[in-house]
Formats: sequence, structure tokens, C-alpha cells
Amino acid sequence: MRKATPMALDVRLLGPLEVRVDGGQAAIPRGNATTILALLLDDAGRAVPVSGLVAAVYGDDLPLDPETQVQNTVGVLRRQLGAARGRIETVGRAYRFRIDEAELDTLRCKAKEREARALRREGQAEKAAAVLREALDEWRGPALADLPGRAAGAIGRRLDEYRLALLEQRIDADIDTGRAAGVVEELRQIIAAHDTRQRLVALLMRALHASGRTAEALEAFAALKDRLADTLGADPDRELVALHTAILRDRPAEPAAPPPPAASAVPAMLPRATPRFTGRETEIRALDRFLMDAGAEAGLAAVTGMGGIGKTALAVRWAHRVAHRFPDGQLYFNLRGFDPAAPGATPEDVLGEALAALGAGPVPAGLDERAGLYRTILAQRRVLVLLDNARDAAHVRPLLLTAPGSFTIVTSRDRLVGLDMGEGAEVVHLGPMPEVESEALLARRIGPERAAAHRDAVARIAAACGRLPLALTLVGSWAAADPHLALGELADRLAGAANVLNVLVSTDAASDPRTVFDCSYQLLDERDAAAFRLFGLHPGPDLSPAAMASLMGSGLADARAALEALAEINLVEPLPGGRYSIHDLLRAYAAECFEDEVLEAARRAAALRMLEHYLHAALRAGTPVLDAGRPAPGVHAEQPGPGWFAAEHRVLHGLLRTQAGFQADLRVWQLGRVLAERALDGDGPGGDLLEVQALALAAAERRGDALERLTCLGYMAIGHHRGGDRDAARDCAGQVARLAERAGGPWPAALAAYLDALLGGDPAAARRAKAGFREAGDRAWERRSRTLADR
Repeated sequence: MRKATPMALDVRLLGPLEVRVDGGQAAIPRGNATTILALLLDDAGRAVPVSGLVAAVYGDDLPLDPETQVQNTVGVLRRQLGAARGRIETVGRAYRFRIDEAELDTLRCKAKEREARALRREGQAEKAAAVLREALDEWRGPALADLPGRAAGAIGRRLDEYRLALLEQRIDADIDTGRAAGVVEELRQIIAAHDTRQRLVALLMRALHASGRTAEALEAFAALKDRLADTLGADPDRELVALHTAILRDRPAEPAAPPPPAASAVPAMLPRATPRFTGRETEIRALDRFLMDAGAEAGLAAVTGMGGIGKTALAVRWAHRVAHRFPDGQLYFNLRGFDPAAPGATPEDVLGEALAALGAGPVPAGLDERAGLYRTILAQRRVLVLLDNARDAAHVRPLLLTAPGSFTIVTSRDRLVGLDMGEGAEVVHLGPMPEVESEALLARRIGPERAAAHRDAVARIAAACGRLPLALTLVGSWAAADPHLALGELADRLAGAANVLNVLVSTDAASDPRTVFDCSYQLLDERDAAAFRLFGLHPGPDLSPAAMASLMGSGLADARAALEALAEINLVEPLPGGRYSIHDLLRAYAAECFEDEVLEAARRAAALRMLEHYLHAALRAGTPVLDAGRPAPGVHAEQPGPGWFAAEHRVLHGLLRTQAGFQADLRVWQLGRVLAERALDGDGPGGDLLEVQALALAAAERRGDALERLTCLGYMAIGHHRGGDRDAARDCAGQVARLAERAGGPWPAALAAYLDALLGGDPAAARRAKAGFREAGDRAWERRSRTLADR
């Protein structure tokens, strides 16, 4: 048998887009297909959310069902790639192009750049320059120059900017190896096209000075200074001024970056705070208290919560509020800890940025060296540092300040238990906004007069958004942009949507709930992702670890571990008693993932296990009205405690809407009977009994079982009787009588007789019912019939 030949793939972005599979050119159709391919290749090896592709391809001009359009286009791409079709992988609600370093020109360039940097650190500038020339040879013209569109253009511009940076590195290495004279004219030509790029002018000044042309070097600085003032209204940066001073003093030419210590820059890096920030006064006061309690120590606080809950907005708002207390500066870094489409910022990278912002000069290579210099520079300074979107405690530990009077605030979707335990961090956990604050946020967006005129609609919109700041801000922006938008109609649309996420859609990825939730979901491992999806099947509002184990069909320990992992990154909320809840919008997202990613057979099996779990628990809770057999494999039949029915009321009613096949319909009918028996024994009003039995009857009708239908109609007759609707009660009783004649047997006849006695007051019918139930062996109904006969 002949072995398969490995597939050869050669993809090039640095020039016209080219894709070669086994030596042949793949015919990728121009338009959306090439745009999506470019986006996937630009993030090669990383998952790109579908929502991000939609935003990049269509912008504000969305077609009908844009996600389906993207999926169809990906299908076209896969077909055109032929033998390489499997390189485009589906990862949840995202796509990833799997490609090796040697198969993509941009990855080859980055590998050579890393090699060149290593050579420079070893003092081998000549070899580094040669490697950088090899990297630059990958360019065949402007990157993606043949592709139209905003998204492809942005990628192309960024790649061409990268080429310029590589060119600067290569020229820098050439100067270090004594080739200064040979690069002067090359630099002049490049500067003619990029005349305000200070790094290029610095290289030209060094090359001229090293070639004995000091006057020309000073003239190059003066010319740049004039250009910057005329075109940008700016001055040369510190590094260039330091180089100019060194040349004036006739020092030997040095690299543009001056040596470290005297770092004197005062950073002011906080992002803009939204002027419409609303609420969270309790949390702001808590942060104020943590700052006060820190006193002269190095303070540390964390703001945690689910995606879209407003962590960054709160932290930035508070940081601006207290910035005056940190005269030595404020640093801000987005760590991108939960971004599946881009790698998180490493501590080494962040420390490099921090040292540059502090004017520290050449940055050491290692993490420990960078951390040491960072803390040394800040040792006597009072600085505020905001570390936004951290992945976990380990992500931020090297970045924490130790200087007295400094303060670090961290935001994360992770609960950061490690920072609390190990570093003494004070933690503010954000949940959904209180009703008053959520409605105030909407009012702040749409105007107080308009909100006051539509109080009910504003309240319903806030409830439909789950009081999540991200969703509230999105809806508020729509309403503010359209003064004629009827708030009542918007509230109806949100409340009536089968999936509210289909309404809460934004072309801005940072404002789109699905995209924000994707960022957490894409980082889950297989077990935890499966548990999260199952929250979309469960009717809520919360569940126990045993219920999750039944849904998963796994051991109890696995279910507990999965729930704890989901709670750790705020995808679910732990509750007293060991139970877990999930935000309504996250539940809607989980339901989408469950529907999209789980095969139908697996969905039905999970639904059946869930029904069996609650049915057996209900029977154990004290209403053994039927024999449900043994629980199916994978079902954990927990022993409920006092108040179980009340705690699970919403869940049990939600389960009655399950439609997952013939066996599941049987369990729905059985659960409906258990709930009906409890309602009868409670002798309460008939509304709940009617609602339960309407759903159970639908399941019985799907099964076509006459006895099951008869039972449901009998309970409904009693419910209508209790509600005072005698006509409806008699109609149900008539259907029971007709079905009983066809079914035969003592129990159906006894039920028909019982309803005759209940509705007509016939003692003889009650006695017949009592005898029939005794013959059938049903003691509960025999007792009820005796009570009726004795009236």
C-alpha cells in the first residue's frame, strides 16, 4: 500500500495574496472570501470569532443573517482549498486557520526577526543583519495590495508598517557592523517617503556621524524638527534629543535609546472615562476605603465579574477620581487575558511597555531583570497602576507594585482568589446592576424626560437586558440615536424574543454581548465547555452539582470541578447551599452553543437524563404516586431536603416544556402527574394545576397514549372546578368519560365516576369511584373518593 504524500502548503500575504496547495494555485474568489481568508491568516493559529469576521467584512452595512453569510463563505473557502480544506477549523463560534511557520510568509518573517534579536543580544550584529535581509526578501510588493476593502487594507498597512520596522532593525545592525556610509543614501530615500518617522532620522543621524559627516547629522535633526512642528505641531522625542545632544558634544554615535537609570517621565496613561458612568456607588466607596486602609503600604485591589458587567468602566472611573493622589503618574495596561483572537500580553511585554513609559532607556531581556528595574525605578514613587483584563493571579503577580504609597488595581473575569489569598488583595465583585441603577443608566443615555414619560418601558428594557451594563448601554445608545424609536415597542421586542441575543447585536465587537461572552467561552477546556453549554438546556434559575452530573452523564466529582471552574471565571455564580446560577443572557448564549455544537442524539440524551434526575428526586421527596423504575445510567438521583419542591418550582415547570422524543415525553407526563398529586393534596387553587397539566397533556398527545391523556384531563377538570369554571370542568370530565369507555379497566372508570360526583354531587358516583380505586389499588384516590362520598 502506497503511503500518502504530505500536503505542501505555501501561503503569501506579503504582496498579492497567493495560496498554493501541492504546488497548484488555489482559485480563491475575490471579495468576501479573500477578506475572510486574510483575516484568518493574519491571526494564523488563533481562533477568530464569527462576530469579529462579520464586523470586519460588513461593517455597518449588515446583510440579512450575516453570520450565515460568513459560514457560507467559509464553506466556499474550504472547497477552493481542496486538499487543505481541513486547515480551516471550527472552534465553537469561531474559525481558526491551522498553519505551520514554514508555510506562511508572515510567520517566517517573525521567526527570522526573533532569530535576529537573539543574535544581536549575543553581539553578532553581522549575522543578525543577514537574517533580517532574508526576512525582508519575503516581500513581493505592498502586502495584500490586490485585495479591496477596509479590513484587508488595514491588515496590509499594518504588515507594511512591520516591513518598515524590520528595515530599521536591519539598518541599525548594518551601522553597528561598520557599514554606516553604505546606508546613508538608502535612509535618505526611505525618509523621503516617511519624513516624520523619528526612528529613521535617528538612524540617519547615527550613520552620518559615524561617517564623519557630523554637520549633516545636525542638519537632519533640524530639518526633522521643522517638519514635526509644521505638520504635527510636535517636538522630537526624548531619545532623538539625547542623540542630538551627544552628537553636539562629539560623542561616538550610540544606539538611539539612551542608557537607563535617570527615568524621570511622569506617565499619564489612563484611558478616557465615560462621562455617562452611572451607579456603582457602593463599589466606588469600597475602593475608596481600600485606598485609605492601604495608607503608606503598597495597596492592591481587584474588580471581578462576568464579561460585560462594567469592570473596566468602574476601574477607570475610580482611577481618574483618585489620580491626583498619585503625583508620580498613572500607568494603564490592557492584558487581554480573555481575548481568544489575540494572545494575552505577557508580563515581560507589559514590563517593557512600563519601562518605556517611565523613560527607563534600554530594556533588559529577562522577566526578572525587567521586574527588578521596574520596581527600582518606582521604589520612591507614588504611582497608580491599572492592570485591565487579567487572565488570572499569575498573569499579574510580576507587575504588582511594592513601593510605599503606590496602588495597583486589577480587573478580571477570573475571581482572582490567588491574589486575595497570597497577596492580600481587596476584591470588589460586580454583579448585575440593581433595578434603580440599571434604569438610571438607561435614563442617562436616552434623557431623563423621555425616560420619565416611559417608566414602564424603561423598567421592562432593563429587565430584558438582565441589568447587564453592556446590554443596557447598547440599547440606550440605539434609543439615544433615534428619538422616534418607541420605547414600548423596543421593550416588547426584547421581552418577546425567543433569544434576546438576536436583538442585542452590535457591529462593534466590544459592544456585542455574543462576542464578549465568546471571549470567556473560547478559553474553556472540553469538560468545562460541555458543562457551560448544558446550562442552556437547564430551565434554571439554578442547579445543584448532582443535577449537573446528571446533565453531563458524568461523575459527581467531575461536575463539581466543572462548576467550580466556571465560577472561577464568573460564567456562573455560586449560591448558598452549594448551588449555582447563571445570568439570563449567558444562559441564552449557552443555549445557542448547545444547539450549535451538540449533536441531536446527545441533546436528547442529556434532556432525558435531566428529566429523570428531577423525576426521581420528586418521587423521593414524598409523592410516590408511580413507579418510574431505576434511574438511567449517568443519572444521580439526589435525596431532596425540606423545601425542595418550593426551591425547584421554576425548574420543574420548565422541564414540562421539554421535547426530546418518546421516552422524554413519558417522563414529562410522569413529572406532571407527581406535581398534580401534590397540588391535589394541598387543596389549593387550580391555576397551577391547569398550567402543569396542559403541558403534560401535550406530551401525552405526542405519545398517543389514551390513559395518559385521560389522567391529564381528569386533573384539568379538577383545576377548572377549583377555579370556578364549571363549563370547562364538565367539558374535561366528558372527555375523561369517553376515553374511559374505550380504555376499560377499573382506574379510568373510577376517575370518570369521581368527576361525576365532584361536579354533580352524586353520592352513588362517589361510592363507585371509591370501589374502583380500591380495586385498582390506588389508596390516595380511594381516600379522596371516600371524602367525597362522606360529604
